[in-house]
Amino acid sequence: ILSEMLSENFSILEAENGKQCLDLLAQYGTGISLVLLDIIMPVMDGFEVLSYMNDSHLIEDIPVIMISSDDSDSNIRKAYDLNVSDYIKRPFDTEVVRRRVTNTIRLYAKQSRLIRMIRQQSRDKEKHDNMMIDILSNIVGSRNGESGPHVLHINKVVRLIVEKLAEKTD
Repeated sequence: ILSEMLSENFSILEAENGKQCLDLLAQYGTGISLVLLDIIMPVMDGFEVLSYMNDSHLIEDIPVIMISSDDSDSNIRKAYDLNVSDYIKRPFDTEVVRRRVTNTIRLYAKQSRLIRMIRQQSRDKEKHDNMMIDILSNIVGSRNGESGPHVLHINKVVRLIVEKLAEKTD
């Protein structure tokens, strides 16, 4: 039903069970814009799929909407604890589901664009900082032949330390 309902606006990949869902996630990765997931599925249930997505950090890049006939508070809370973006109870209104799917995909797309912009700004800032260090060390070096190279060497040592720290930590 969902596939027919959404196929007009989206390319759909279907999985018969939770294991196939994980196989598709492994194959397509962040090429998948959204996962619609039920709690009750063969082989692996929806909570097991969500746990895997959390452990592998896929949930950070691929939003999940849980659609289920089970509307118990405990399962809804568990789904949100496992970082679903939305929870829709069956039976559902077709237009409401279509809009919630569209809105969730747009929201994640905007978030991804913002993250890319911030990363680019950070790279630009680092580039400008390095340029300023080079300029200042050349100014200092022109007044005193030893100070300029010293500033550049300190810059290189600090950069190497930071790179090693970044490799060992988050």
